[in-house]
Order: sequence, then structure tokens, then C-alpha cells
Amino acid sequence: MELNCAILHADQETINRLEEYIGKVPFLSLRGKYTNPLEALKEYYETKVEVYFVGICQEYEGGIGGMDFCRMLSLPTRVIFVAESSRYAAECFRLDALDHLEGEVEFSIFFQAVNKAVRWFALQNSPVAEGVVQKMAVEDAPRMIYVRSDNRIIRLELSEINYIEGLGDYVKIFCRRSSKPVISLCSMKYLEEKLPADEFIRIHRSFIVRKGCIDAIGRSSVIVEEKDVPIGDAYRERLKHFISRLAVL
Repeated sequence: MELNCAILHADQETINRLEEYIGKVPFLSLRGKYTNPLEALKEYYETKVEVYFVGICQEYEGGIGGMDFCRMLSLPTRVIFVAESSRYAAECFRLDALDHLEGEVEFSIFFQAVNKAVRWFALQNSPVAEGVVQKMAVEDAPRMIYVRSDNRIIRLELSEINYIEGLGDYVKIFCRRSSKPVISLCSMKYLEEKLPADEFIRIHRSFIVRKGCIDAIGRSSVIVEEKDVPIGDAYRERLKHFISRLAVL
């Protein structure tokens, strides 16, 4: 089974790059390439398209922009926006876009975006997703997260996160090579659900740590980058389970 996709973009070079990337992914089938949104809409109603790659900053014929085009689509079709900068990132996510790709996107970033599409369709119990997950050439877990902070949307590589501290309705995300945490309006429960369980573990109602950053484990705390992170009683069993799988000499 495949995800049918299409491209709407004003720049031919970008179209060619996206077409090349789509050709490398075994579970994507390119159904059309457009520079005119009206033509794309006509084909949309005639061809089943699950995922559109849309250039957001351009204004196409008829004064229709990328976001206008997105609003004309209906579920289950999803959109991955392609932009030159992060200027319109917030608007993209308000439109519930699957992802926002910037600049000359590398294939690895592109692949992560289409993985999100597969996971979304799988969660909808869509027949489109049957057998697709097995075709993925890389690990399905996301390699990054996007968080809102200081009126911006910030991309954080999971491998750079040390630990996360909850502060009521906010979280503080502490990263490697950064003296200040990223502060975001977000719940610990939401983050715990979004982060891959094989890489992160919640050890306290106010703390989630990346397993690969744990330097030492004590009775009441773990050490992460010289920081004592407390262990909550309610989370002690899951930490014991994690320890039981370690090759302790």
C-alpha cells in the first residue's frame, strides 16, 4: 500500500528536489506536480491524494496562496508546507499541518516528515497505512520535536535534550551545549506521550530525562550532566524496570 502525494510549488527547482525525494521513498506515490493551485484542486477532486507538499510563501494565479489552498482541502488529506524561512511556521501549525520544512531540505528531514504522515494515517485506522510501517527504512520514532517558545516555533533534536522539568502549565527543556532552558507552554503529560519511550523516561511528576544522559542512579535521584534529578515514589518501579535491562557489572 502507498500514500498518494502531490506537489504544489512555484519554484521548479524545489519541485524537482521534492520529486527526487519522493522517488526514494517506497511507500510514496507521486500523483501530480503543480504550479497552479486551481489545476491542483481539479486533480485533487479526481485523484485521491493523502499528502500535499505545498509552497507556503508564494501567491499563485488567482491570488490564491499556499495557506488558502490548504483551507480548501478536507480530511483525510494532510499538508506538509515547504518554505524559505520560519516566518510563517506558526500559521502552518495553526492550520494543523503535519510539518513545516525550511530552505534546501535534506532528505533525512524530508523522510521524518513523511513518517509523520504514515503515523497519522495509522492512528486513523486508515487502510492506506496497512503494511506501510513495515516498509520504513529508518526507525519510526521522531528524531525531533517542535515547541512554542517566545512567540516562535523551535525545533529541538531529541539527541540534544538532557532532561525536562515541569512548572505547572509550563515546561523547561534543558539541552546540551545550552546554558538556558527552552521554556514552553506545554504539559508534562503531553510531552511524555510525544517523546519516544525507548529514549526518554519519566522519573518524577516534574521530571523527564533522556536515558542516554543518565550518568549515575542513586536511591533518591539520578545524575544528569551534574544535575541531581529526584526520583518520585510513583515512578520508582518504571526506573527499576529500566535498570533491570542494563548490563550492570
